[in-house]
Amino acid sequence: MSSKYVCQRCLTASRRQLNPSILPRTTSQTWRSSFHRIHPSISTYSSRRVQSTLSGARSDPAPAAPTGDSSYLLRNPNNLFHPFSRSPSPDMRRRAAFIKQHAYCPHPSHSATRGAFAPSDPEAKKPTTGGLPPAHVNFECPDCGVPVYCCEEHWADDYESHLHICDILREINEDDHDLRSGREFQEFECAGPHLEEQQINFENWDVWLYTREFRAINDMRSLRQATRMLTYPVTIGSVLHESSPYTIRDGRLTPEGLKSFSALRYSLHPPKSGAGKGIKGLRVSAPPMRIFCLGARAESSLPRDVWVQLWYMFPFAKFHLLLIGTFKIMVD
Repeated sequence: MSSKYVCQRCLTASRRQLNPSILPRTTSQTWRSSFHRIHPSISTYSSRRVQSTLSGARSDPAPAAPTGDSSYLLRNPNNLFHPFSRSPSPDMRRRAAFIKQHAYCPHPSHSATRGAFAPSDPEAKKPTTGGLPPAHVNFECPDCGVPVYCCEEHWADDYESHLHICDILREINEDDHDLRSGREFQEFECAGPHLEEQQINFENWDVWLYTREFRAINDMRSLRQATRMLTYPVTIGSVLHESSPYTIRDGRLTPEGLKSFSALRYSLHPPKSGAGKGIKGLRVSAPPMRIFCLGARAESSLPRDVWVQLWYMFPFAKFHLLLIGTFKIMVD
């Protein structure tokens, strides 16, 4: 909270306290009384925040949150890291309880609980027979705040292996707390349609957001939050678009795949037929293209503005999105 958001009467009352050599000195109690007389609906906690802000004092990193507002503790960008079990967000505490109930300790002294998916899978290091019985995780790493091992001894013994994912887990921890901080997420404001002559570039996220005329995102955390939501329609669009970065030259597309995509791209980028909104502009159009999303989970909860980005990339095409197991979305 800065002084530009404080009314003139409160600012004058605070200056009387902060400048005793120029104006008469008033005690802190007198200042609070005048503050509540001007704004009786504001709590004592808010008056302390206003007074410390006007005096230039640095507030505590974790002040006591107002009643019923647990997300207040997360609104400071420097106060987003919290261990899951001691998080001010009830959702994160429930997540910690879920992890402790279902996840097993990855220490190689425990016996395997399932088959390994890859050589780098922690289960590949565990013995199939013998060893300690499987144990649920209970110890939270002080560096990432996520329950990762059954005890502190196993965490310290296997710390070298945990370092490979510790920074990523801490980043996830802070990003998830940021989503529950209650701040204004300007990066979630999606761009609208653009000019037909304007080309879209799929080289990377920065270029794509720029060519799609999104609001400039200069913070990496905000960029991760925005791309986490946009990755579903942009991934589909980057494969089907005529400016797709997937080509035969880089080995990410086979000749057979190029033949299939050529037919799709011809349908998605049809030549202009002179169609219009009036009766004279009626033309026969191709049927909508159906896209099946198998096992849709997060995709089914995305806002409509996110999926409409797919239509903005193909303004002359129509889509039917079929999210298997959830519900159908029509982007027209």
